[in-house]
Amino acid sequence: MFSKLVNFWVNKAVTESLLNSPKFHQFAAKTHHHVNNISKNAAPMISESTNRAAIFAKAFKETVIKESEALSKKK
Repeated sequence: MFSKLVNFWVNKAVTESLLNSPKFHQFAAKTHHHVNNISKNAAPMISESTNRAAIFAKAFKETVIKESEALSKKK
């Protein structure tokens, strides 16, 4: 019980000190900006990769069907 109280007060003190820190706010703003840029730049690549994966899956399925038909004809 005592450790929970200590943990609560330490967390509260750290949180309040970060809220009052201009450097922390600058860091948070820069990080937010960088994450947004990365997300914006990654969206087209993710879309292209999704399309390529769909094309591959379709081709793979067609190949498996053709190969299974060829094997069944040999028997």
